[in-house]
This record gives sequence, C-alpha cells and structure tokens, in this order.
Amino acid sequence: MKSWLKKGFSLGLAMLICSVAILGCTNANNGKSNDPSTSASPAGSQNNASGEGKPEEVTLKLLVAWQGLSFLAPSDLANNPVAQIIKEKTGVTLDVEWITIPEIERLNLLFATNNMPDMVMAPYWGGQDVHTVAIKKAAREGLIMPLNDLIEKYGSNMKDAFNVGVASDFRENDLEDVSFNGERYLLPMHTPLSPEDTTQWAYNVFVRKDILEALDVKPSDIRHSEDLYPLLKQIKDGNFTDTAGRPVIPSGAWQNGWNYGSMLNSFTENNFTAFTKIDEQYRLGIFSELTDKRVLFMRKLVTEGLFDPEAFRQNDTVAKEKMATGRVAMVSAHYPHMNTVLSQSLYVDHPEMEYVPVGPIADANGENTMVESKVLKGQSGVPGMFIGADSKNAEAAMRYLNFINSEEGKLLVYLGVEGEHWTKDAAGQPKHTEKFLESAKSDPSYAVNQGIGSVYTLGVYGLPNRMFQAAGDAAQVDELYETSKEVYGLTVVDGYRLSYFNNEYPEFDKIQTLLDSNTQRDVIESAYFAASDEKALQILNDYRNQLIKGGVQEYETFMNEKAKTRDDIIH
Repeated sequence: MKSWLKKGFSLGLAMLICSVAILGCTNANNGKSNDPSTSASPAGSQNNASGEGKPEEVTLKLLVAWQGLSFLAPSDLANNPVAQIIKEKTGVTLDVEWITIPEIERLNLLFATNNMPDMVMAPYWGGQDVHTVAIKKAAREGLIMPLNDLIEKYGSNMKDAFNVGVASDFRENDLEDVSFNGERYLLPMHTPLSPEDTTQWAYNVFVRKDILEALDVKPSDIRHSEDLYPLLKQIKDGNFTDTAGRPVIPSGAWQNGWNYGSMLNSFTENNFTAFTKIDEQYRLGIFSELTDKRVLFMRKLVTEGLFDPEAFRQNDTVAKEKMATGRVAMVSAHYPHMNTVLSQSLYVDHPEMEYVPVGPIADANGENTMVESKVLKGQSGVPGMFIGADSKNAEAAMRYLNFINSEEGKLLVYLGVEGEHWTKDAAGQPKHTEKFLESAKSDPSYAVNQGIGSVYTLGVYGLPNRMFQAAGDAAQVDELYETSKEVYGLTVVDGYRLSYFNNEYPEFDKIQTLLDSNTQRDVIESAYFAASDEKALQILNDYRNQLIKGGVQEYETFMNEKAKTRDDIIH
C-alpha cells in the first residue's frame, strides 16, 4: 500500500469501473492463438449428451469479493444477449454472489470455512496488503487451485496474462511469489495492453457544482488542503439541502471511508510504499510529522461537524443512498465511479447537482500529484481471479476465462453482439451502432442489462484503453471526465519498490503483525475522535512507542542497508 491513507480499494475500483464504464475492445492476441473455436472449446472439454460437439452446460458460482460492484449485474443474469452467446460458446452460465461487507472479512470467512465457489474475484495489491497476504496463505495451504497446467491445457489466450501490463517487481514478488514454487494461483485482470493504454483514473476532490456557484467559489481557487476548511465552513452555514430537503453533510466518503484521503493531499507524499524519507533515511511514514498534520486536520473537520463521522466505516448501500440524493456536498473518489453511480441516480433528475473537481490540491512536496496520478510502469497491483481448489468445474471455468480473453470474447463482453450493438467501419474498427448509442443515452442501465461492460468483463486482461472511446460516439466526449483528468495529469515512474525487501527480513512475520494495517487504521481513526489535539497526538505517539518496542527501528535499519544494493529504488 502506498500509505495508510490510500486504500488498496481505490486503485482497483478505478481499474474495474474505467474498464467497464467506457466500452471498448481490441485484437489482443499478441501473436498468440485467438481462434474462437479453440477458445470456446479447448482440448479436452466435454461435449453434451447429444454428442453434437457443444460444450457441457455448467453453472459456475462466482464470488465477487469486492464492495460496490453490484451495479455490474444485468437485470437478467442468464438470458441477456451476452450471456446467451457465452453459454453457446462455452456452456457456462454464471451464478454470482456480491458482497456488502469489507473484502478482507469475506475472504477470511471464505478461507476459514473452505466453502469455496468455483471462482473468486478479489483485490490483490501485492506486498503486505491484507488481501494479498490472505490469498497467498490460502494458496500455500492448498485452498486455491494452481493455474499452470490449466493454462497450458485450456488457456491459450491467457498465457501472456502475467506479463502484459504488470509491473516487473509485482510479477516477481507477488504473482510469482517464491513460496509458490513456480506455480501461479491468481489471474491478473483489467491490466493495460500497453504502456500507452494506462488509464488515467482522475482521482479528485469533488464538490456539488450548484453549491460552488452559490458560494461564488471557483474550483481552481482550491490549491491546498487547508483551503477546503473555509469552504466546508461556508457549506455548513449555507443552508444547502439535498433532493429530499435535508441539510447537506459538508463532506464525507463512499464505502468504508473511500477515499477521504484525497482531501488530505497536501499532507501526503503519494509514495509507492509505506516508507518516507526523514533526514535522508528511509522511515515508516507513521513516524513522519505529516501523519500528525493529517490527523489534526481531519480531527478538526470531524470535531466541527464538517465531515461525516459515519463515513469511515459505512457500507456501500449507505454510501450510495447518501450520494444518490446529493446529501454529501464534498467527496473524494475517481471520476468513473462518480459518474457511473450518479448518472443512474442523482443526475437523472438533478443535473444541476453534478459534482465537479476542485484544485489541483498540491501534495506535501508542492507538486500536483494525487492518488494514482503518479503510477508505476505496469500495474503494481491488480484485481484478480482464482479458482477454488475443490471446484469440480475448473475446466469449465478455464473454458469461460479463455473465451472472454479471446478477440471474439473481448468484443462480446465490452461491445456486445456484432450487428446489433456494434459494427465495423471502413477501416475495420468496431463502432457502436446508432441504435445502441441512443438506447444507452436514454437508459444508463441499458448496456449492463444487455450484458455489455458488466460482470462478464471480470477476468479479462490486456485492455486497450485508447480504443475504448473510439467505439463510442466521438461527438459525445465526456468533457467533465477530460477536465477531471487534466487537474493532475499522469506521471509514469519505473523502479523497484523498497517494500519488496520485506521478503528478505528474517523477522518480517513479526513486523508484519506489528504493522497490521487494520490496527493502524483503528489508531488513526481513534485519534480523529480524541477529546483534544494533545490527546490525538498522544494516541499517535503511544502507538509509535509500541512499534519501536516491537523492533521497527531494526527493521528500518535493515531496509536502508538493502536500499544501497540497488540504484533503482523507489519508495
């Protein structure tokens, strides 16, 4: 994780929504076989009882261990046009479970009971991320099915999945963890096809446009996190209401506190690991004075009623209910999530309440970076798919995954049915039909209910994001998305993350327990609710002393020594 403020969820939800909200496709064979006949019916697949060569019909149970993605569910999961073709080609029908509890809680329950579905889609951010740790442990304990042989036999379209669009250090240390003994257990998904296809997620602090206009505040007036405070005071005192006439909450978050950290950007370095530099030495960020500044600023907002205290732990349903009425005046997220959810709720009858980005809010170094505006070359963490070790339908799962990763499959799940939802232009490029564009414009749920850009995209890798927009109506460019991208731009960085030396520290299991992200989160949030600034800082310092007693200084010394062995270290 890049910092205690940056939830792994923030990256992954962006990857997911960006890759399904703007529909696109490509010829992604990269020199590999993408023959639809082989992708639909790999060698060894079972025929049905009629002996006509059709694949055996199977219902695959898929657990989407990811809050906030139920909007990807078509109204009729089995009988929409995309599902029908998938069934014809692979024999597979999906039976999907969506979650409303934190991802790690559902994964822990899954692995504790070993009540595994056929496939699980979950976050896999690498390093010491709790989801990654849990999935690796389950793989070592034999709860997850190894993929090497399955891909060799049935996955001709998935052989490049571990190389395309993933950061080299992530592949080396997480996808191909040494403890896996050469096996692979998780299929990365929604990675970019090429560096040029890296998607800009456009994380921002967003404010209701009608409120900014009423207060005569220009979005560009906000240049520092401290500038948010007087704006929030004005909002609180401005008698603004939501669509139901209730007083607005000055600021808040989406599910589980995501992503209030963007409001604290001026006290954040947006690093790639939990480390910072203090007096030219690598130190854990919890020891930085920036942590004090973040806590005291956030405590001020909570204490003065300028931030929704429920937002830190609220579930997806509660968050969406608040946002659907415009009740939260200021919120942080990436643009695709804002637009995808609100275009189907708040914006339908109240376009004047559209949320617009403010800033750029400079980071702690005075630079215009924000969460995910400074990125690694290749994904440094992914949403991924794995198969339960006891699944009796592993072959069918591979048949399904191999098909959706074929050229035909990608065209289907991202664009729909050829001739009905899209056709090819004179240059051979896919373009949505006028009928599709008109239907999607009049009904924001139309594409998903047709099965397009929906649950069937989960498991697809190597996405050609530059081509997404080209399939749509060029005259209907989302200008607000373009504006949201421009606030911070995109910077691509290459290097080896310092945190990967954790694997070489002899007592890292002890340190990992000591630095448990959930414990650190509890400490930070308890400081927000402390009776005074002094007590808030005391909570932080007590925690820091516990870390020191537990041996983190020896750990930091080790990491500084290891950093000297490479000249491409990034932190």
